Amino acid sequence: MAERRSSTTTILVVLIVAAAVVLIGLVVLAAQLRQEPTPLDESPSASATSPTTSAPASGPTSTTTTTPPRVEVQEHVVSGFLLPREYLTVAPLDVQPGEQLPIVMVLHGLGVDRHAMLNAADWRGAVERDRFLAVFPQGMANSWNMGPCCPPANLLAVDDMAFLDTVLAEVSARPDADAARRYLTGFSNGGVMVYAVACARSDAYLAVAPMAGSNLTGCRPTRPLSLLHQHSDPDPVVPFDGNPTIAQLLSSADFPDVTTSVAAWAAADGCPSTPQVQELDGGIERSTWEPCSDGTRVELVRLPGRGHNWPTTEDYDGLAEMLEFFDIS
Repeated sequence: MAERRSSTTTILVVLIVAAAVVLIGLVVLAAQLRQEPTPLDESPSASATSPTTSAPASGPTSTTTTTPPRVEVQEHVVSGFLLPREYLTVAPLDVQPGEQLPIVMVLHGLGVDRHAMLNAADWRGAVERDRFLAVFPQGMANSWNMGPCCPPANLLAVDDMAFLDTVLAEVSARPDADAARRYLTGFSNGGVMVYAVACARSDAYLAVAPMAGSNLTGCRPTRPLSLLHQHSDPDPVVPFDGNPTIAQLLSSADFPDVTTSVAAWAAADGCPSTPQVQELDGGIERSTWEPCSDGTRVELVRLPGRGHNWPTTEDYDGLAEMLEFFDIS
């Protein structure tokens, strides 16, 4: 009888823990949907062959335009996985014969999709003006498997690394793509994934720019690789200072302090141990580690009080900052 009661108690504990994990997941997803960039519309802004005519997603910034950008937004499906996987590409409509465009891969956050990521900033206007190819892969159930984080992709053991390798290979083979100039960025869960990809595929990209993410595993690049990390302080979802947040409960690894984490990346790049710190308008702080090995550099931009959002305001444009770091704008 005692053994039966013990077995019943164990089952009840497991059920309670499972229910708590599901509840926490729903709370975090709801928070992400409220706080992360949200799409202007829920459908793709253009068909696979027609130019987009949608207006910029936000108010005036250094990357907004006054007329609808002339770009082509295409949907792509990748086979060879358990389920079909998708990604979007955005290219200038007037690509000339022989013109080759740098590639910028963009990973969405938890609970939002590739279309929301496209609409989070004026990517269309930037693509038309600065002449590059933007790529928006789709995570399984709007999530990326980053090992310690994040459901449901990590619980399903989704092979996102192989998927992103496939997307990069397909895009790099396009006649309008410059495979020698490839860059990677991502927001939140996407930013966490950027760190993992940057460590595992250091030779594949010239520079990476995680935003509001975290180097959960503390990995290092296998070769010097330029990095720009943009992050709000405080951030209620992915903490800047490493202190616990509700999202921490969905990860089996602690969120590291951002400054310490970026400094460790700079050390791996062979940068000076002490950064140059610049105070910008609005309390924005930029820390720069350079010179570094192989001409790389590492930057951390701390944005006060911006919350867990892609920064697109009159005094600071995260997209423009990133493209300048990539030497595209």
